[in-house]
Amino acid sequence: MGFTVEEICRALAVLGDATISSLQIVAAEEIARQYYPHLDPAQGALIVGLADPEQAGRIQDTLARAYPTDHIVTLVEAATRQELRLDELTRAVAFARLATLFIPPLARPAAYEALQDIAAHLRSPEGCPWDRELTWAKLRASLLEETYELLAALDADDATKVKEELGDLLLQVSLQAQIATEEGRFRFGDVIANIVEKLIRRHPHVFGDAVVSGTAEVLANWEAIKAAERRNNGEKRSPLSGIPQGLPALAQAQAYLDRMSRLQERPTPSAPWTALADLPAGAPVTAEMLGEVLFELAAWALARGLDAESALRAANARFAASIET
Repeated sequence: MGFTVEEICRALAVLGDATISSLQIVAAEEIARQYYPHLDPAQGALIVGLADPEQAGRIQDTLARAYPTDHIVTLVEAATRQELRLDELTRAVAFARLATLFIPPLARPAAYEALQDIAAHLRSPEGCPWDRELTWAKLRASLLEETYELLAALDADDATKVKEELGDLLLQVSLQAQIATEEGRFRFGDVIANIVEKLIRRHPHVFGDAVVSGTAEVLANWEAIKAAERRNNGEKRSPLSGIPQGLPALAQAQAYLDRMSRLQERPTPSAPWTALADLPAGAPVTAEMLGEVLFELAAWALARGLDAESALRAANARFAASIET
């Protein structure tokens, strides 16, 4: 349905002396269709054409994914204005006629573009000499380190630490993308466009007409779609292609087994450790034998919905804690 310039002017006139340094204007029907608002919370926003309580409820839910529920917004209906908390929106709108919602900016930056701007600034002539010397190769070690720090925070179920480590990992992404931009390889927008298109393409049961019976069929379709993509690109690759060679061995075994479970059935070992336990006393154990048992143990864990890599990492942490002085 959209909106008219006249509607915007009327709403701004009712808002009166509000100081606005920048303003995003979007139709209410657009926000209502989104699951996460396509807005920069660091800038003011005007949502025009709220039509009914049901639509207002969808907009409230969407906005709450980017704004605090107690964020004070201004509702404009005809010549009246009302300040209220975001979570009061659906109860406050009378809908005698179309309404407009003004959302003031958050005090802190909360859109990815703010981080990419910082990365570009750090790499600029006015930025930091150390950051300007970074390359993809130089960032490899810190990328791995930040990933493991995030895993440790997830293992500890520490929300505050997870929030911090997610930010550190995002910084790695922004720096990698900024370097690529400067070298003319690609821009950050290309990264976003690529993953958005891939997610839509690989979820035809969400964004298309495909029907699935459950998770198993989703995963089978996923592998079939990936195989079709490789054929269309003229690629001849193993079904295990794309699983990083640098993964820890136990995590790599899980990834191999998980990938192949979507393509073919494989018998699950009932008790893989018996291959060693049943050996005669003093019988030699080779590295190959141990490797096979560990691989089958990863399969045993996967069949039971257990993450062997995380389980071992937690056991390592318990051991380390037990010997601390």
